[in-house]
Amino acid sequence: MQALVFDGPGRLVLRSIPRPLPGEGEVLVRIHTAAICGSDLRIVAGTKTRDVRVGHPIGHEGAGTVAAVGAGVREYQPGEAVAVCVVESCGRCACCLAGRENLCDGRRTLGYHTDGAFAEYMLIPSHAVARGNLFKLPASVDLAWAPLIEPLACCINGQEEMGLSPDSDSADASWPESLVIFGAGPIGLMHLLLARARCGTRLRQVVVVEPRASRREIALRLGAEETCGPEEFKATERFDAAIVAVGVPELASVAVNAVRRCGRVSLFAGFPVKSVATIDPNAIHYRQVRVYGASESRRSDFAAALALAAGGKLDLAALVTHRFPLAEHDEAFRLAADGSALKVVLDIRP
Repeated sequence: MQALVFDGPGRLVLRSIPRPLPGEGEVLVRIHTAAICGSDLRIVAGTKTRDVRVGHPIGHEGAGTVAAVGAGVREYQPGEAVAVCVVESCGRCACCLAGRENLCDGRRTLGYHTDGAFAEYMLIPSHAVARGNLFKLPASVDLAWAPLIEPLACCINGQEEMGLSPDSDSADASWPESLVIFGAGPIGLMHLLLARARCGTRLRQVVVVEPRASRREIALRLGAEETCGPEEFKATERFDAAIVAVGVPELASVAVNAVRRCGRVSLFAGFPVKSVATIDPNAIHYRQVRVYGASESRRSDFAAALALAAGGKLDLAALVTHRFPLAEHDEAFRLAADGSALKVVLDIRP
């Protein structure tokens, strides 16, 4: 099969490698589409090294059809459309038992620890199959944008963690009424779509801070009331919530200062290794600001993301701006990296 192999920083090579055969309990997926994620860009740039295996295909946002199943697999049939929830958890550690399988002690991420979705076929390990990491797709989900369900699940985890959800347990029934999102890349815009879809009229104002004018225009089309460049943003104690959706450490302080008393801040983005941010602790202390992290997603988040997408509650296709065949991966990664594209999808099935 053809696969996009990571051969070290700056080196992605399209080559022919053996097609895997599913063993007992395993499922082989014929990948139709795979999306480029910011973490993929960091892998290629050499700034993300944890769990990355040189000499193997990468990619973790993928969807396709079941090609073959191993012995003992009865819940999947060849030809069924599926998408991959990539966090494979043990189900036994303290985090898993507490409902936080995304923080599992023995967590494996499919596409990092295993061969990924930038290939014609992707093998789903037996334990991941047994844990329910392979989701069947209803007819309303188009494989053209199905890979975006995975990052949407991550956004759901982040918003649930900070209480930005329809069933928020906040004592203040009117919370949240205002939200600022830093960054209008694919993830920032996905947070915008998600907040609008789930919070409805409770969320009266969303402001997006983004340096690129073209992305600010897209944010306005997707539901933001207001946008501005970083140099224009001077707000203090204005918002109920803030999401940092771009890996700029200095924005942590800006976000903390931007929220009101009892405001909530999600440091959602992945930041460079050994990043340091300076935050006024009194801004947190005296105003009782709550700061949250968010990492990957759970199967329940993936199920929620799939339900939203399948029900037409938000338009993931609007975030796909470019599509390329696997052979044009160099141009695909270039556009994804330079910011001129939003979500770039590789069409892998001929």
